[in-house]
Amino acid sequence: MNIKQNDIEYLSDQVEIGKMTADRANIENVRLCRVKMILGSCPASVRKALNSAVKIGYLAHKKKEKYKPEVYYHPDFEYLANKERNDYESGVLENLRKICI
Repeated sequence: MNIKQNDIEYLSDQVEIGKMTADRANIENVRLCRVKMILGSCPASVRKALNSAVKIGYLAHKKKEKYKPEVYYHPDFEYLANKERNDYESGVLENLRKICI
């Protein structure tokens, strides 16, 4: 899921006025989106914040597996994380089939 413009503005405003740190905003971003796929590199500070949220159970995490990407997600929405990972993997495999044929 994509984050809504209102949610982006809310998080940005909270950081600007000092009510929320940037790390906390990244964590809340994942919870609002429900699932956040990590397809490339992720800044170390963001990864550290997300991993600390995983340790306390506020977020959940699945490691990259072959063609399935790494994801951070809201713990109540594991089924969405699984679906998005499977959809991504299917797309990658379909594109590989097109190349090989």
